[in-house]
Amino acid sequence: MRKVVVFSLVLLGLSAQGFAQDVIYSEKIKKEDVPAAIIESVAQDYPDFTIEEMAAIPVEYVESDVYVNRDIKSIDDYDTFEITLEGKGKEFTATYDRSGNLISTNEHLKNIAPPAAVRSAIAKAYPGWTIKKDVYNMSSYENGKARQRYRMELTKGDEKMHVYTNAKGKILNKPKMKKMHQ
Repeated sequence: MRKVVVFSLVLLGLSAQGFAQDVIYSEKIKKEDVPAAIIESVAQDYPDFTIEEMAAIPVEYVESDVYVNRDIKSIDDYDTFEITLEGKGKEFTATYDRSGNLISTNEHLKNIAPPAAVRSAIAKAYPGWTIKKDVYNMSSYENGKARQRYRMELTKGDEKMHVYTNAKGKILNKPKMKKMHQ
């Protein structure tokens, strides 16, 4: 197996919904192919939501690293599953391991403002830049504790960049400015 560390997959919550260009591969699967532990965990974690879609993702978690498994031959070789859920007026994805442990969630929020700490940090670090309306709220879980992450597109004139922060406003990346397409 070729070892490839893919930190961006963790940061992006392994979501094909909002970040299809960042997901290496996922295979849509039927409910009967999903391990029972995952179905039970989804029912317990999100009792008021319905499963819209299920996919298997060829990644393995070893401690805090993510590895792409290029040797998958059957559904039994997948260790990571992405479940798209809908309910209460929203849709999001939840990523589980084979044992039913929640790894991350990803929700694309429209027309909302990120938390005040995040807005304040962005304004201080990037004066004159504007947060666009669409914001991604990503949560990863480690030892049962959620870690919130936000992804925002900032614009200034004809330039844009993507900034990632935690819930307290700490900037997690060094964004690169790009020219917007006219």
